[in-house]
Amino acid sequence: MQQANIEPRWNVIYGLGAVCLAIFLLFQVIPGTASSFFSSESPNVIGEIAAEQKASSFVQSQFGGTVSSAAAVHQSSKLLNGYLAKEKLTDAYDKQYGGDYPVDTYQVEVRSTGPDSHATRVHFVYTHMETGEVVAWNELRGDMPEGATPLSYDAAALAAKAFAMERGFRGQELTVRDNAADGGAVVLEVAGAAIGKAQLELTIRAAQAPDDTVTIVDYKPTFRVPSAYIAYVERQDRIAAILTYAGALGGSFVLFVLAIVYAALTRRHTSFLRGLVLTGLFLLFYTVNNLNMYDGIRASIGEAADAETLTNIGIAVQILFTVGIAVSVYFSLVGGDGLWRKMGRNLWLRRGEPGFGDHVWKAMKLGYWAAFIFLGLQTLIFIALEKGIGVWSTSDVTQSPLNFQIPWLIPLLAWAAAISEEAVYRMFGIAVFKKWFRSTAAAAIIPTIVWALGHVAYPIYPWSTRLIELTILGLLFCYLFVTFGYATAVFAHAVINSILFSMPLIFMGTPVNATAGIIYMLLPIAIAWIIRWYDRKFKPRNTKGRAPLGDAVTAPVEAIR
Repeated sequence: MQQANIEPRWNVIYGLGAVCLAIFLLFQVIPGTASSFFSSESPNVIGEIAAEQKASSFVQSQFGGTVSSAAAVHQSSKLLNGYLAKEKLTDAYDKQYGGDYPVDTYQVEVRSTGPDSHATRVHFVYTHMETGEVVAWNELRGDMPEGATPLSYDAAALAAKAFAMERGFRGQELTVRDNAADGGAVVLEVAGAAIGKAQLELTIRAAQAPDDTVTIVDYKPTFRVPSAYIAYVERQDRIAAILTYAGALGGSFVLFVLAIVYAALTRRHTSFLRGLVLTGLFLLFYTVNNLNMYDGIRASIGEAADAETLTNIGIAVQILFTVGIAVSVYFSLVGGDGLWRKMGRNLWLRRGEPGFGDHVWKAMKLGYWAAFIFLGLQTLIFIALEKGIGVWSTSDVTQSPLNFQIPWLIPLLAWAAAISEEAVYRMFGIAVFKKWFRSTAAAAIIPTIVWALGHVAYPIYPWSTRLIELTILGLLFCYLFVTFGYATAVFAHAVINSILFSMPLIFMGTPVNATAGIIYMLLPIAIAWIIRWYDRKFKPRNTKGRAPLGDAVTAPVEAIR
């Protein structure tokens, strides 16, 4: 087994790491957190329980009956958030309209029974996340009180205008749009209320009870973004979806099949016991994340009477998909290790090989500094792309920390991503294409692009942003892997994600989440220390036939050619 004892140029790494970490802190962390420390007007978000109580009280007072359940999730207007970010109007909107028409709300699903019926009604009530004030609501159309009937369009328009005026709007600034909304609702445009080219409109639906009283069962004030922006985003999303399914999932499936084949062909050079622990950890962490995302998935479904059932189905599908990924990770580890060892290279030391514990410790140390470098480079790439092609991002309720059942479990995903992606796209991906192309540099390109395509569906626009960013960073990950081995790449990847996932926890304002965030950032040090301590204290009984590595932490020199 060819080996090379390449020691990292620590002085260079320390210098680059310090500079890049400063860039990351200066342009990414400080701007997003300064208000938490220096502003006396920092938002104080109410809890979900408070939102549920506010919504329940509203339903009882507005519609009567008895509330049986209430469930709150964080909801966000993806279109409006994105438009404001693209046009750099977010701060202006928050100052002018954020108090009355917040972009982010608690969506509370309230189930109740009517005063004259035992049938269950479903209301979706939206509350302000800071004040708890009810800002919008909707009673599902199939759940209107028994005997209630929709109004004629003219009567509905009059009722809508009257209600809008009760809410403080002036009659002369309200214009009824010619076309009615779905379900007989009336849409009123509010003159003079706009942000950029987004116009405020009120969607109002009224129902008439048998005693002729009129109830407003649907009220939603929203800013309608320009149709050109909507068309652009839809086109971007279609392209991203095609690239995700055809490029990322299709390419990953091909790698999966090849991994099974080469795991069998190279079985003499590896062991099918390898990778079981890492695969198990991946499956555990990712499954926990899937279950933890319950509220996020529910929020993404929107208003549906069977939202709970659809959410459970969605989670079940995700878990089944995760099991498939776990199988792919396992065969990628076995097949990749077999291919590299067959080519005379040891990029993944096994327990019992000389220097294993020290290798892991050095891999952790280098992983931290590599992570600092990558975070700084990522920041510079985003700055360059923002100036060059106008990058912007929008909200994603499935990734909101408020929509996780236990927020401090979020950073577990950092390790799941590091283990799986470095196994599939680096350990095996580079190995199989190197066998075909004979060149490591050429072999790194295809799996890196497949990996990058798996991220283009994130809510960052245009879709090419993440492809460019992650292709650059992915090739650097490839260099890190073939130069210093699998452990270093995993540590670097895990540190990057741990920092990015832990920062929101630290600034959520609760001691538990803040403490957890700090622990996750330092966890790689503890893991590497325990492995080194255990390796030194408890030597394996049988190391016969295992190739010596000395104290090297890297792959052979020729591996990077």
